[in-house]
Amino acid sequence: MRYHSHIVTSLCFGAAVAAHTSLSFSVSYTAGIVVGSLLPDIDEPKSYVGRRSMGVSNKVKEAFGHRGMTHSLVVWGIIALVMMWESSSLFAVGFVLGYLFHILEDFFSVQGVPLFWPFTLKRFKIPIYRTGNFIEKALFYAAFALLVYIGTKENLFYEWWKSFGSFM
Repeated sequence: MRYHSHIVTSLCFGAAVAAHTSLSFSVSYTAGIVVGSLLPDIDEPKSYVGRRSMGVSNKVKEAFGHRGMTHSLVVWGIIALVMMWESSSLFAVGFVLGYLFHILEDFFSVQGVPLFWPFTLKRFKIPIYRTGNFIEKALFYAAFALLVYIGTKENLFYEWWKSFGSFM
């Protein structure tokens, strides 16, 4: 999935979570989702985050390959524990969710993800789309429309805008 698709679909999932829990759809929460939804692709130098990683991406890909360690639920669990131990801020919650959503989104790609790395290298998948193809584009637009619908119906955009004032 391309970076913009990860961002929009993760924000859509994050909006649904916020609409059905006590989480606030704030600037901090959405920023966490965006960062978390991009970080797993640090293992691909040509990715959006990889091109901005000052060489870190090359080292990660060399050591673990693309969609390797960074796409594992085991690694996600460790990151989630550390993030939540250090800070239970809305940014941290959004980051942990965004990272998980990224793994879930790539689970539906033809390449799949090694959910239980390092215990097994087997890639798990329900192959629905190939990166950049028509189906991914359709998923992007559907997620965008659903994000707008949920955000409007649940007044999440107003909540987001109100939280923006706390940063000024």
